[in-house]
Amino acid sequence: MSLQRQVIAPPVPGLDAARSFAQPMSMVVRGGEFLFVSGLTAVDPQTGERIRGTTMSETDRILANLKLLLEAAGSSFDKVVKVNVLVHSMLEAPNMNEVFARVFPEPPPARTVCGARLPDGVKVMIECTALA
Repeated sequence: MSLQRQVIAPPVPGLDAARSFAQPMSMVVRGGEFLFVSGLTAVDPQTGERIRGTTMSETDRILANLKLLLEAAGSSFDKVVKVNVLVHSMLEAPNMNEVFARVFPEPPPARTVCGARLPDGVKVMIECTALA
């Protein structure tokens, strides 16, 4: 059995980080029955412009963009199995959690949250693995 690898095109131009930020990457790749979504930061989905805000507002924008990417790949939040969250300060984790809990169904996906030094004033970065 040969597993297929397929790059999923972003549904709107601003979510194509490879184009917007000249990065050698794909935002969503399907590998077999799984989708792998690259680390997302808060950007305007139409323009790709960076959105600066609070930890909560950035998390909200990232999750809205993640929803667009998952739906473009034929998936959804209820098919997410693993989420990795990088937050600029672990003191902000409760603020991120408040937004996260509103989006993901019960029971929530497996998740790792780490404090990290993020580039360019980014407060949150989120990546995930979902069922296709």
